[in-house]
This record gives sequence, C-alpha cells and structure tokens, in this order.
Amino acid sequence: MFVRKKVLEERIGAAIRAEFAGSIADLERNLQEFRRRSKLKETARDTLERAEAEARRVHNDRIALKKRFWKAYYGKDEDALSEIGSTLGSLERAVKKAEKALEKARVNFEKVDFDEVAEGAALMEKAEAVREKADLRIGVIEETLEHALAETWRDVKEASEALHDECREPRFVTSEEETARERSA
Repeated sequence: MFVRKKVLEERIGAAIRAEFAGSIADLERNLQEFRRRSKLKETARDTLERAEAEARRVHNDRIALKKRFWKAYYGKDEDALSEIGSTLGSLERAVKKAEKALEKARVNFEKVDFDEVAEGAALMEKAEAVREKADLRIGVIEETLEHALAETWRDVKEASEALHDECREPRFVTSEEETARERSA
C-alpha cells in the first residue's frame, strides 16, 4: 500500500515540477546570462584601466625624456643626447603600442558595456511576474488537489459506511437461516 502511495506522490510531485520547469529554466538562463555579461564587462573595464595606466605611464616617460633632451641640448651634453636619441625610438614604439592597446580596450569595453541597473531591474520585474504567475498557478493546483482529495475522501467514507452498515446487521432471507443462526449462537 505504501509503495503505491509513494509512487503516486512522486508522480504528482514530478507533474507539478514539470509544470514550472520551463519558467525556472528561463529564470536560471537569465541569471547566468546577466552574470556572464557582468563578468565580461568587469574584465573589459579592468583591461581598459590597465591600458589607460600604461598609456599614462609611457606618456609621462616621453615627457620626462623630452625634458632630459632639452636639458642635454642646452647643456650641450653630447653623450646624454646620444643616449636619449636611442631611447626615444623604443619609447615612441611603446607609446604607439600603448595607444593601440588603449583604443582596442575602449572598443572592447563599448561592445560589452550595458546598463546593469536597468537590465537588473528589468530582470527583477520579469522574475516577479513569473513568481506571481507561479503563485496563481500553484493556488489553482492546490485548490484542485484539495477538491479531488475531499471528493475521494467522501466517496471512500460513503463506501466504507455502506459496507459497515451492511455487515453490522446481517439480513436473513429465510426463517430457516435465522433459526440456524440462533442454534449456532
């Protein structure tokens, strides 16, 4: 008896879970996508900040080198001018590389940038709508189950009482059966 009851409960539970599986999966997909996009945005922002810092650093290095150049030029320091000339080429390449990396980081950030607050609010609104719809549906399912259980309980009770009443006072069709019953008692 209990095995059958458990199977019935499992089937009912599975049917109810199946009813909401699509909604749950949609909400979970939305959450995963929001997290993925937020992580991409965070990574792109970090890359952009590093590229900006590198661009500032090489720009400051170039300014410092130019100051050294003018100091050496006015001081007529040929050795310093020669050293600065060889450093200037590699610094100019570093500046171009940093500017390219910065531009690439800006473009990448613009691609992945989104308004997290607005999209988060929209997703929360969607989640609330799904929750309300599920709440209504669960209410209907509860009401239906309560009605079915009450009806079944009433049918079982009526059948049980009918059987009980029938067996409580046996009816004897003939007087011979009644006489036989009295003799056996």
